[in-house]
Amino acid sequence: MSKTSLRFPESAIDGGRFGTARVREVGFAAREIQRKTGNAPVTEPDDFDRATLHEPPTLSGVSFVVEGEPVAKGRPRAGMSDEGIRMRTPAKTKAYERKIRAAARGAMHGRIPFGRPVALKVAIYLSIPQSWAKTRQTKARLDIIRATNKPDADNVLKAIKDGMNEIVYEDDSQVVEIAVTKKYAVEPRVDVEVNELSGEAA
Repeated sequence: MSKTSLRFPESAIDGGRFGTARVREVGFAAREIQRKTGNAPVTEPDDFDRATLHEPPTLSGVSFVVEGEPVAKGRPRAGMSDEGIRMRTPAKTKAYERKIRAAARGAMHGRIPFGRPVALKVAIYLSIPQSWAKTRQTKARLDIIRATNKPDADNVLKAIKDGMNEIVYEDDSQVVEIAVTKKYAVEPRVDVEVNELSGEAA
C-alpha cells in the first residue's frame, strides 16, 4: 500500500503546531492511533498537508501615488436618453478614476488582481490655499492647521477604492481594514498602499 498522511484535527497538535502521523499500512496502525487518542484518522494528500498546515501563504502588496488635487466621488446624476432616464457619473469623477486606474495599473506591473482580503492605507494631501497669509500657510504645512475643508476624506476614499476594482483587487468588498488621513501639503496627491491579509475570503 502507498504511503499515506494521517492528520488528526485536534489530537495531533503538538506544542501549538499541527503534526502528521505517517504510516506505510493503513489498518492496524490507524486503529492503534484511534484507540489511544479517541479520534478517527482523516487521510489527506501530502500536498494539502504541507500547503495548508505547515507553509504560511505568500502575501502580496502594492503602493502608488495619484498625483494632483484629490477629487471626491461625485453622486450619479439623472439624465435623459433615448432609453429613458439614466444615471450618469460626473465627468470630474470619471476623469479622476481614470487617473487612479492608470497609477494602479502601472504599480501592479501586469500582476493579476488580489483575491484575498486586503488592508488599505490612504493618505490624502490637499493643496494649501494660496490666498492664505504666509503664517497660516506655514501652520498648514506643519499640520497645526488641520485639513477640515472639502473634499471629505470618505468621498475621496470611495473614488480610490472604485478606481482599483479589477486592477489591484477583484472588488473593493475585499477591503476589510482601512486607515485614512487627510492633511495639507505643498504637493497635492493621494498616497495609496494595499496589502493582502492572511485568512480566507467569505
